[in-house]
Amino acid sequence: MSCYLKEAEIPKYCGLYAGITMAHVEAASALIDAYKGCTFDPVKHKERVRLERRGYSDELRGKLIHYPRVKVFTVKADVYSPFGQAPEQVMVDTGCVQFDDDESQYFTFYMPRQLMFRTRPKSLYIEYVSGFVEPPEQVKKACGILAGNIQTMGGVMRWKQRDDYDIKVTLADEGVFTNEVRLILQGVVVK
Repeated sequence: MSCYLKEAEIPKYCGLYAGITMAHVEAASALIDAYKGCTFDPVKHKERVRLERRGYSDELRGKLIHYPRVKVFTVKADVYSPFGQAPEQVMVDTGCVQFDDDESQYFTFYMPRQLMFRTRPKSLYIEYVSGFVEPPEQVKKACGILAGNIQTMGGVMRWKQRDDYDIKVTLADEGVFTNEVRLILQGVVVK
């Protein structure tokens, strides 16, 4: 389970409230995950990416689904021999995939030397990690406010519905999850 504040950060983000423990922070982190429908922690993905030509050039372009990208582990290409045999999955260097910038999902695939006499691949299989190594500042602020609200109100007692297995929470009224917290989290995107 994710926890968006460390114990040493509690005074910084929850300084107005007294008596906040890691249990309050864990509950606040779970509420944030339930509200956003995802976690901000790094998650490993395996994805098949279709490659497309860009205009009249020979440049092959692709796009990853999940972002922000932390690290690419492996890249495999489906290639055919020039003699038309069945496709073969070949491991290529991760340097063949060059992203537009550190934040971008879009990349250009450059044919490695080992595949020079093969047809261009139509797709790649990429194994990578996406998410945040360190939670964004907005998430930490929201977590601090929520932990303080949970501690002040004696817990989240205004639930209409709660499902611990899927972390599905529906609140009866504003309760601990205030409009201020919603506005802070609105600008933070992870996919």
